[in-house]
Amino acid sequence: MLGASYREDVGDTRYSGSEILIRRLAEMGAEIRVHDPYVEQWWEFNNQESYPDNTKSVFFRNQERLRDLVVLKYLKVVLRDIDVLVLAVRHEEYLNLDPDEIVGLAQKPIAVVDCFGILDDVKIKRYLELGCEVKGLGRGHIQRMKREGKR
Repeated sequence: MLGASYREDVGDTRYSGSEILIRRLAEMGAEIRVHDPYVEQWWEFNNQESYPDNTKSVFFRNQERLRDLVVLKYLKVVLRDIDVLVLAVRHEEYLNLDPDEIVGLAQKPIAVVDCFGILDDVKIKRYLELGCEVKGLGRGHIQRMKREGKR
């Protein structure tokens, strides 16, 4: 997961959409790694027992291990051997990520989920050429790009 804050280029995690996604992934048993250049600690997870009136953890199963969730600072560590990349926040640092480098770090084609229109069509096309599955919110034309790439 790239991006923990509630909006681009800030370090505030309150009301972050990424929180719900991570809680759901944890409920499903996913191994989660998070990177955010602006967030030092994700209080909503690390202190979820301290905020009983505000925590969203009560709405999901398997949330206990999220107390130990660490926001990692080294992007290459986060991307090493991943199966799925979720681009969750439009931080400046994520706008120019190189698909070839990401797939190289993963050591295989991956699934890429763009939640915030971070990928342009050139990058989407490159991920597809590298054998990746790409999904994007509000990006229905990705299906057409896949079909065109198979011709």
